[in-house]
Amino acid sequence: MKKARKASDIIAELFRDRFGPDFLEEARLSANLFSTWDIILTELWPQDDKLPVAAHSRIKELERGVLFVEADHPGWIQILQTRQGELLSALQHRFPELEIKSITFKLSRKS
Repeated sequence: MKKARKASDIIAELFRDRFGPDFLEEARLSANLFSTWDIILTELWPQDDKLPVAAHSRIKELERGVLFVEADHPGWIQILQTRQGELLSALQHRFPELEIKSITFKLSRKS
């Protein structure tokens, strides 16, 4: 009798076969980038600053080394821009494999 395989193993194998062996690693790194956005912002704006920057911004995408970040109000974009260099350095340090070269901020279309 053949042992049943997990769905996650089958999917991982399909992606690896279709897109190459580095695809899953890049996908994992990108997922980590998106999921640590709140943590990175909290490190730059500690709780005592009372600025909930993470609640008003999110990573939209990473394309060709440019990280696109959306914010729900122009004021939050200005706040993010005041620490843009530190934010970029933190991201580059934490995710060197993603080769993030710059950050672009834009207003979210969602209200």
